[in-house]
Amino acid sequence: QKVYSFVPLAGPTQKKRPRRKFHEVERLYQCNYPNCTKSYGTLNHLNAHITMQEHGPKRLPGEFKDLRKHLRKLKSEQQ
Repeated sequence: QKVYSFVPLAGPTQKKRPRRKFHEVERLYQCNYPNCTKSYGTLNHLNAHITMQEHGPKRLPGEFKDLRKHLRKLKSEQQ
């Protein structure tokens, strides 16, 4: 039987990177399954959704190439 200790160890502690809030995530990657309104901030998260919900084959980065290019252009114009 293992005993687990949750006491912090001595040594340098690193601060965690803060998570983005729900409203801060740019949801570029949308599920194209009929009647599914889910969208995600990363292609990896979209593909996890597609796999778990059995919404067809995984999406490929090439499908979103033009979208990402367009959004990068818009961001550079704003700055």
